[in-house]
Amino acid sequence: MAGRRASPTEEKEVLNYVRSLPAVQFLTLDASARTPVEQAELACQGGVRWVQLRAKGLSLDAWISLASQVVAVAHAHGAICTINDSPEVALASAADGVHLGKDDTSPGSARKLLGPDKLIGVTLNSLDDLWRTTEGAPDYVGVGPFRSTLTKVGHAPVHTEASLRELIAAAAPLPTYVIGGVTAADFSLLKSLGAHGAAMSGTIARAADPLSAAKVIVAAGQICWGKQSPT
Repeated sequence: MAGRRASPTEEKEVLNYVRSLPAVQFLTLDASARTPVEQAELACQGGVRWVQLRAKGLSLDAWISLASQVVAVAHAHGAICTINDSPEVALASAADGVHLGKDDTSPGSARKLLGPDKLIGVTLNSLDDLWRTTEGAPDYVGVGPFRSTLTKVGHAPVHTEASLRELIAAAAPLPTYVIGGVTAADFSLLKSLGAHGAAMSGTIARAADPLSAAKVIVAAGQICWGKQSPT
């Protein structure tokens, strides 16, 4: 569908695919008293069915080892697990895919390495990033930031509702997940803007009771978007 309007048949295929993706992604947090493995376990116990491992500053071997553990936790709960930044780590750890930021490997290179069956997500902070949706056939996009957040230092400028709606519409028909200080109370607004789900980190990882926080978020996601099953 790159570079042209999707046909009705293609749009139907994308719509069916979107319905199969969980509404809530949980991104592990380095700045937490709990390890990424512990965070993933609690989130999955709370009903999360999409975990994204975001780990910085590790050697390749340590990264692969950690990723393999988080993947195992996710899969034990029937959840999918993607890796932030590195297609190589995703491949070596048997993860379900990768999420690529603006400074990471190109979507096309990631697709060549991972093949057609792995999830590839890309970050869109502005309309200038739209080329990333037409290279390597990405499966979804992360859009934002919705709010300023302590989770990511030096993030892009925060969107207005109008600019976020515009970006989500421009990324169509790819499913969009809003990130950046999102809480369950924001879900109805995000859906009204056209989002297919939310990517959340500190709301769960920094909670005094991550398990309970995950349950609340997953329940709210089901009410709003009506989906929480993995692919």
